[in-house]
Amino acid sequence: MSESAVEFVGDTPTVCIDFKSPKAYLALAPTFELEDKLGMRFDWLPVSVSPMTRPAPRQRNEDRGAQHRRMRGEYYERDLRRYARLYRLELGDLYRNPDTSLPGIGLIFARRGGQAAVRRYLQLVFQRYWSACLDLEDARAMGTVLADADVSTEGWDEFATGAGREEYEHTARALREGGVFDVPAYVVAGDVFFGRQHLPMIEWLLTDRSGEPPL
Repeated sequence: MSESAVEFVGDTPTVCIDFKSPKAYLALAPTFELEDKLGMRFDWLPVSVSPMTRPAPRQRNEDRGAQHRRMRGEYYERDLRRYARLYRLELGDLYRNPDTSLPGIGLIFARRGGQAAVRRYLQLVFQRYWSACLDLEDARAMGTVLADADVSTEGWDEFATGAGREEYEHTARALREGGVFDVPAYVVAGDVFFGRQHLPMIEWLLTDRSGEPPL
């Protein structure tokens, strides 16, 4: 029987991300803000989840179910873009589906540079990918991002094809089998929360439930 995501990550507050997810990108800044407010650093782990599904085009004779699915999909895209504008973020095509294993391996490698390097790496990968300036499937390009995040790239090529890929695949598989089916996923206080909308609750849990719980 697979262990749960809570069992896999242990007691450290953890954020699970997939770089192809616009929801994970939108969660980056507010999650950093919460880290700073609490004076702590979360663990950041890579996982691969299903890409967003592009809404079907409007059909002349679509039934009510198809119409509702299309309208929900269209609203969801508008909602993501609305928040992206508030954060002044570029999103481009929300429905791309690259292989995100290399940037996930890079995230594991970036830990060698310390917590500040991990944060810089996260910022650079998300910003460059969603600005259409980064090929997530190019190991050399990922090495450049690591260097720009002040992480020594000595051993990167070997890590990306060897031990790093094994660690990434183990981590991503354990998280998926442990119940992480969407991102961002926050593993905190013995539970899993999906989406940045739970950050007020996460803050409350990490401050010993001080005051009234957020509604």
